Amino acid sequence: MNGKQHPTIGACGIDCGLCPVQHVKAGNGCGGCTAPGPTGAAGRWCAISRCAVRDRGYETCAECPEFPCPRLEGWDKGDSIVTHAATLSNLRAIRQRGLDGFVEQQRKRIELLTAMLGEFDEGRSKGRCRAACALLPVDDLRTALDDARREAGEKAIPEGDRESRAKILRERLEAAAERLGISLKLRKG
Repeated sequence: MNGKQHPTIGACGIDCGLCPVQHVKAGNGCGGCTAPGPTGAAGRWCAISRCAVRDRGYETCAECPEFPCPRLEGWDKGDSIVTHAATLSNLRAIRQRGLDGFVEQQRKRIELLTAMLGEFDEGRSKGRCRAACALLPVDDLRTALDDARREAGEKAIPEGDRESRAKILRERLEAAAERLGISLKLRKG
C-alpha cells in the first residue's frame, strides 16, 4: 500500500506533476515509483521509494534523519525523462518549508506549465517547458510566459501558428535560464 498524501511528489524530490506522462491525453499514465502511482496506474517500488515510503513510512526522503543518505548520492547529476537537477534542492525545500508549502509552490509551476503547453507547444517544446518549470524560479516562469504572450499579441501571431509562438516562448525561457546559469537540456547520467 502506498499511503502517500501527495503521490505526485516522489520520495526523491521529483515532481510527477511536471512529468511528460502527466500531460499526455491518451493512456492511463505512469505508475510511478510507488505503487499505485500518481495517476492510479499500477506502479513499482523504486529503491528510494521502497526505503523512504514503504519501509520507513515517510512521504519523502526529506523526513528521514539520515537525509541525504548514500542512496541519493549523485541522484541529481543525471536525468531520466524528467530532470533530476532540482530533486535534492526540492527535498531541502520540503525540509525547510514543509511538504504543504512545497506542494503549493509546485501547483503554481504545474499551472504555468499547463498554460505554456496549451498556448505555445508546437509538438516539440514539451521537454524544454517541463525542464524550465522544474528548474526556474516561479516568478521567472511567470515573466517569461507573460512576455511571450505580449510579444505574440504585438506581432499578431494567431493561436494556430504554434511554430512562431513556440519560438517566442523558447527564447524567453532560454534567456531566463542563461541569466541564472541553468541548462534546460536533459543530461545523461
